Amino acid sequence: MPDMTVVEVPQWQGSSSATAERLREGAAILADLTHGTERITVEAGPALAQTAARAHAVFTDAAKRFTVTVGGDCGVELAPVSAAVREHGDDLAVVWFDAHADLNTPDTSPSGAFHGMVLRTLLGEGPPDLLPPHRLRPQQVILAGARALDPAEQDYVNTSGITHISKPDMSALIEAVRHTGARAVYIHIDLDVLDPDTFASVGVPEPSGFLPYELITHVSALAERFEIIGLGITEYEPARPEDHVLLTKLIPELVRHCRASTPWQIEQRAALAWPAPIIEKLHGWLLRHTPGVTRKRTNSALPPYQISADVDRELQHIVSFYEERDLSALIQVSPAEHHTQLDELLAHRGYRRAAPTLALTAAAHDVITATTPTVEVRATDDPATMAKVFTQLDGNPGSTAVATDIVGHAPPPAAMLTAVKDAQLIGMALLVANTGWTGIFSMTTSSDHRRTGVGGSLLHAAAQWAIAHAAPRLYLQVEEDNTAAHRLYTRSGFTHSHSYHYRVFP
Repeated sequence: MPDMTVVEVPQWQGSSSATAERLREGAAILADLTHGTERITVEAGPALAQTAARAHAVFTDAAKRFTVTVGGDCGVELAPVSAAVREHGDDLAVVWFDAHADLNTPDTSPSGAFHGMVLRTLLGEGPPDLLPPHRLRPQQVILAGARALDPAEQDYVNTSGITHISKPDMSALIEAVRHTGARAVYIHIDLDVLDPDTFASVGVPEPSGFLPYELITHVSALAERFEIIGLGITEYEPARPEDHVLLTKLIPELVRHCRASTPWQIEQRAALAWPAPIIEKLHGWLLRHTPGVTRKRTNSALPPYQISADVDRELQHIVSFYEERDLSALIQVSPAEHHTQLDELLAHRGYRRAAPTLALTAAAHDVITATTPTVEVRATDDPATMAKVFTQLDGNPGSTAVATDIVGHAPPPAAMLTAVKDAQLIGMALLVANTGWTGIFSMTTSSDHRRTGVGGSLLHAAAQWAIAHAAPRLYLQVEEDNTAAHRLYTRSGFTHSHSYHYRVFP
């Protein structure tokens, strides 16, 4: 399955701009700049409802992976946002970066143009033939940068519960999203949120907008703290060559941050789920050490989301931290797709690349559908029993220390699954749930029971456990060269999320 899908919707009929037909070319350019591994173009029909129906059909599948929707006018957001509501429900927040609130109805709109009604339609009030199947609540919406509200829109904002931050500072925006209680965020960007003195290729410009670096800063701050599950970019009417040049830098950077957010959040959960007993924090770095254990994850430094300009000094400290413990400096470059500049720097400094690893994700219901249990699986959440099982089945050097210092201290809710046959333990998997996600660690099958369905039985039980603990999104890691395990996970419903590897010095 593709890592990222770009859905191009060259719809222009919903715009009030006199030059709206330029939106078709703008959508194609935005799609080119987004660089997705899969690109789907939704043909714009003669009527908005026809285009919306085609887009909704595309998002039956596309919402299950990271998707960037490019328009076209803002009306193209109907399908992706509705699909996000379907997937995440009340756990979703929508951050609407737009110069306009898009909160009119057919009765209140001065222009009658649908791109000024799309958010209100997503909230359940709009043209009947465009109302989406899954709708937002006002408390899920944050208007960011809206500075040209019609009177009826302002009245709606005042009474509905929508959060409106006309030109937010970073802390106000982050706090607004946190206040929703959401675990997942969809970001909408109408390019007229930018200041027209900097970017003018839009149909309805408004003064006093964001500068490009300000927009990147706000989006990256959201991506660092929340899981961005979708991104929409709209309303580009190509007019000035300098605006195209600006977009060639802006669009890939926005996409990079949003695409990195889910892998980043997974790695933060994994660090909590597999805790090293000795941890030092250094300007966002997480330096980890487990005495008596050679495993890389708990004896490595995990970098921050943003690498600082003082990285040289930080690397010196990291080397010293591990030298004092008679270890080589080990850095987990993760997610690798986000930390490419750090990886290049470490390679230049002589750090060797090691243990390339894939992170895979799946929905619990998909895993249940794809697997059939063939052996009995039991679960225990007693830390002492979990540690004992791990020691018995792991068989790697330092397993006793891992069991005592890590497995026995897995943060709850956690459980050890054991596959049993003839009263004998023949397989295990450690589960740790955290804010909607369940990590699966230490999947092991005894050597004389491999290829007998033990792995599938453990995954089936893991998915059931995850649903019972309100954490139905699954993740696990598998080394790149472990083809047998990769085949098991793929046929069980897992797909690629991201990759990571280590850099070792000296």
